Amino acid sequence: MLYKDWAEEKTTLHLLSQILGKYQLELEHKAPQWEHVILDITTQGVSTGLLSCDGKAFSIALNLVHHRLEIVTKEKEEFIDLKNGRTVKDYYLTLKQILENEGIDIPINTVPQEMESTIPFEEDTEHHHYSEQVSEQALGYFQFAYEVEKSFLNPFRARRIKPGLFWGTFDVSGALVYNRHEPFEDDSKVIERAAFDEHMIEFGFWLGDDTFKGPTFFVLAYPFPTSAFECGPSFPESSYFDTEMGEFILQLENGGGAPTAADITTFFDESYHLLKDYLEWENCDHYHIGLKMRENFKDAGR
Repeated sequence: MLYKDWAEEKTTLHLLSQILGKYQLELEHKAPQWEHVILDITTQGVSTGLLSCDGKAFSIALNLVHHRLEIVTKEKEEFIDLKNGRTVKDYYLTLKQILENEGIDIPINTVPQEMESTIPFEEDTEHHHYSEQVSEQALGYFQFAYEVEKSFLNPFRARRIKPGLFWGTFDVSGALVYNRHEPFEDDSKVIERAAFDEHMIEFGFWLGDDTFKGPTFFVLAYPFPTSAFECGPSFPESSYFDTEMGEFILQLENGGGAPTAADITTFFDESYHLLKDYLEWENCDHYHIGLKMRENFKDAGR
């Protein structure tokens, strides 16, 4: 699944996820590192999860199996079909009208964020590309990334950001957060000043772009490293540290054998230890104390 083969479809999906995220941004209780606006990865797509407006509960989901936007309230479900040729403008205005009919009238910032496109949703007739096959493949990658990240992060006895879809950058990521406050140096940058104000190590995945030809896992730290790192023999083959980005990189489609879930877990673990030591995180031994719980099906590799 190379980026160049589905760049237009990816952009449309990204914009649709931003519409969901903008409603979540207005209606969720704020949390550090923008954790409150992460979209949930679900069985069939991505979702805002439970939202509430003036006491009325609802959710919005991007269903990539049945290929529709789903608006669910206590009383009913309504659907907007996803199809090639339908514009972002049409999706947004139809969704907005459905919500208003349910008494949910929420003003949102309709300008995309962290994207090349800055066309407001209500004006965007440029992005209208949709493929059922591509959407289902993208969902499979999202679910794979979610599972691998969760399996790595869950056992840590530390503050964690749950894996999910960050709709600004369209990556599936989770993180470990260390108890050390370090404000972002440029307070004028609204997104960065909230995302980067505590020590953390992020473990993520994105679907590719003009720089990375296909699906890619990454690990980054804040504060951002100013040193280069070597990926020794304990790293999976083809892992490397990108000095320009300041991130460890492992591409899924690099011409060799595709990394397995075990390879990606190793990639996360090796990157974590190098970055933890670089950031001089102290008193972390308890992070790795085993959980006193019986084994379950997941422990057995199910």
